[in-house]
Amino acid sequence: KSVAALMAVAVAIANGQALSCSQMQSLAGQYFSGSTATNMICISYYESSWNPQAYNPSSASGLWQILTEHCGELCTACSTPSDLFNPDINAQCALAVLNAQGYDAWTTWSNGDCNGWSQCGSSSGTSSSGSSSSSSGSSSSSSSGSSSGSSSGSSSGSSSGSSSGSGSGSSSGSGSSSGSGSSSGSGSGSGSGSGSGSN
Repeated sequence: KSVAALMAVAVAIANGQALSCSQMQSLAGQYFSGSTATNMICISYYESSWNPQAYNPSSASGLWQILTEHCGELCTACSTPSDLFNPDINAQCALAVLNAQGYDAWTTWSNGDCNGWSQCGSSSGTSSSGSSSSSSGSSSSSSSGSSSGSSSGSSSGSSSGSSSGSGSGSSSGSGSSSGSGSSSGSGSGSGSGSGSGSN
């Protein structure tokens, strides 16, 4: 993960500030993926307002309001209750709690607070569908072995996700050619590409 993002999290913590959506996306993306990351971002929002220093009289602490009793027992990353104020340790403990007890370990989840959550999704997107395409690449080669290649890509996505497309074409002096297109997105996004060459 980027040093700048981690530094921004450290500055926010030092100042006792709540983390931003992008900081939460970066943190959650290190421990959770896809819709799980989005769900955990939502849970943290309702549990702590994304404040790493949040404390509940029940002894729940940090971004995901982890109970101190989980330190050392369920969550080996945490050795003392104060460790739970460290966002990375709190996230590791949240993952351990999620794996052991499921989402219902958090009352905000069992109360339905995260139903329809769209305020801040995972940085990988939560698209239910996406599509992309790449045009074919073409190339030609002369007897001296010079070559040229071209390709283009285009993409589109729907819902709240995103996709991108790119393509490239290349040819060797012998006249062989390849072209490729790629696309990234979540959900059912796909990409394709083809290339041809002649000599």
